[in-house]
Amino acid sequence: MTKNTVKRADITLPLLIEYVDALLPSLTTQTEQSPEHSKDNNEALWVTHNNADLLALQAQLDDTTFINENTEAKLNARHLSTLSDLAKQHVPDRYELACFWLPTLSAELTQHYVPLLMRYRDLYAAHLLIALDSSIDLKPYGFTPFNILNEPSLNIDDIQSITSSTVTATLWQFNLYDYKQLPNWLNADYWANPENWGKHRW
Repeated sequence: MTKNTVKRADITLPLLIEYVDALLPSLTTQTEQSPEHSKDNNEALWVTHNNADLLALQAQLDDTTFINENTEAKLNARHLSTLSDLAKQHVPDRYELACFWLPTLSAELTQHYVPLLMRYRDLYAAHLLIALDSSIDLKPYGFTPFNILNEPSLNIDDIQSITSSTVTATLWQFNLYDYKQLPNWLNADYWANPENWGKHRW
């Protein structure tokens, strides 16, 4: 088993929004190319702890979209919710990307919402980003720490203005498509004993 050596770094909400805006078009392209994921919702699901955080997130998203191009496309490519509203849904939608901005969530409440996070990890999101207080560790639940600043796809000219926010969090991720390295034995070359084809009757 390989150990993840990625260092954790504090991120801000504007930086996370920039990353999601850069990531979402590539995820949409992947979904269009693979028919088995065509049922996934191409919107980004944004989740906060409470309504006050949700209003702050909405304002930040509106400010960021106003600055960027393709405003209408980005406004249509998001869905906002709180943790309690999400927990009440009987049949949640499946999203290509779910982003949980929870820097004010306490460790006790995090334990209460871990089953919800794991449901989205396993069933309802192909890509999952969770921003929490730096004292909370999600490694036991299969999430890996993620440093956005080392991401080559993120091209930000003025990184200082985006990282100067007062509220910071540590980012965790889970990607359904690369969470586990493919072992050598799980390869078509090793299936059905091809060395015995034509030699023995099975």
